[in-house]
Amino acid sequence: MQNERYHDVVEFEKNKQIEVLLLAPNGLGFGEGSISVQRQLESGELSPRALEVGEKIIMNDPDVFVPVDADADDDGCGDGRPAAKVFRLIDTESGREKEFFNKSRRRAKVFGGGLVVASSMWRTIAGEISSGETVLGDREFIADELTELGIKFGAHTDNHAEGEKCGCGAIDKYPEITVNAIKFETNIRGVLKVLYGDSYDDNIAAIDSVFEKYRGLAVNQEYFSNASGVKTMDLLLDKGAVVKELADDHLEDFIVVNDVEGTTFDQRVFDEKLKAAGIEGTAQAFVVDTWRGRMYADAVAKIAQKHLENVNLETMRKEAYADFLIRTLAVAGTLTQNDQPTYGRVSVEKKHFALAA
Repeated sequence: MQNERYHDVVEFEKNKQIEVLLLAPNGLGFGEGSISVQRQLESGELSPRALEVGEKIIMNDPDVFVPVDADADDDGCGDGRPAAKVFRLIDTESGREKEFFNKSRRRAKVFGGGLVVASSMWRTIAGEISSGETVLGDREFIADELTELGIKFGAHTDNHAEGEKCGCGAIDKYPEITVNAIKFETNIRGVLKVLYGDSYDDNIAAIDSVFEKYRGLAVNQEYFSNASGVKTMDLLLDKGAVVKELADDHLEDFIVVNDVEGTTFDQRVFDEKLKAAGIEGTAQAFVVDTWRGRMYADAVAKIAQKHLENVNLETMRKEAYADFLIRTLAVAGTLTQNDQPTYGRVSVEKKHFALAA
């Protein structure tokens, strides 16, 4: 994984300078999923020129990076597909019904949405699993705790999910992703050295702890007994989450890791820029806003301090954030071939891609 500084420094709000880095020109180099740049090139769905133009836009056009909407205080998944419907469940005189929205808000993005991210962090730092503890139980617990803290979370489904699947791979394949975190451990550790930068050594104990806990978790079938996407989506809707129904097939050809707080990569503006440049077809981007992951790490550390004994808040925060990065990379390795060019966006005052400073 390279950390080449092909970048353009742009002015952001309040004269804050931003740097976009090409982290991995040929992708992260590990993965077993169906989403693949090479397969799209071979099928003709993607052209080499689309990759060239897409990279220029990501690295040189500040218009694709935007503040999250002021009225979008929740988050969603980093899936690159467009939203066909946006809705939530509300109580009416005749019962619970879907309320549809006319606009898809620009909101922070983490794979699976915030509830799944925070629940994974909680399981990592909560200690050994007791009999009867499950994925869904953790998510129910964390949903209530986040609500108490005033933190909102969102999610997505899609227009062709069937059976027990909800349409979000980070949720539907959660058990498999946990196993793959161990399967791809060596590869993931290599990427973490770039993401942590100079703070990697300071976080190695947290990283080691997360991997060790994943080794135990991966073989616990009881824990994953109710991990179906449908059950989790029902929970999310019951808690009032805004859900986007995404359309059609995955055509993600880029991964954007954004560390600038309060901002995100606007995938629909990216679509428009490609089209304006004469690109035919679709080239989408996965997006992860790591600053949102840090927010959840802080929140889950506070939840641990409330419910567990002898908690070191800083240790819990480091382990929660390490869990976020490890599971994010495991999601990428499960859903894709990880041959998507990968970019990182940070403030220029950071001397490295220090996501856990």
